[in-house]
Amino acid sequence: MDEKGGYKMSGDELQDHMNKGMYGTPQLKPDEKRKYLGTFRERVALTLTFAQLKNSAYLAELAKELKEQPELHMIINGKVQNPELSELMKFAQDANVSFTCNTDSTLKHGPDDLAVVVCSKDTALHINDVDVAQKCPLTQTTDTDKETKKHFSLRDLFK
Repeated sequence: MDEKGGYKMSGDELQDHMNKGMYGTPQLKPDEKRKYLGTFRERVALTLTFAQLKNSAYLAELAKELKEQPELHMIINGKVQNPELSELMKFAQDANVSFTCNTDSTLKHGPDDLAVVVCSKDTALHINDVDVAQKCPLTQTTDTDKETKKHFSLRDLFK
């Protein structure tokens, strides 16, 4: 304090104060937090994209994860449409898991963007594979897969 009862700031403190006033408080890893719907990657246990949200096997894996770990928290992208949103909220209620909807207008909502993030609120989990497709790989074989697995014979050339 100076003799008039006010506070004195150094040049650096004044610049920091002005920067906070103009740009807001600096955030830690803003791009990572935006991708994971407001949380850090190290806290994430499971993720689903908008495309994966349409797959019943992935939804079953989500419901299983929520029931097995009710201490976790579910964040839902605010761009999730009503039928899926209702189903996600029901999963959370059935498993007694807390959830929030992040309605930040800067969140992306393409097929490969995250629609759901299951995470710890304040503890780092450090789980390597958080994508639901990695935790629950689908085993589907198509007709083209069957054809490529068929053995090749010289007789096929002379038919």
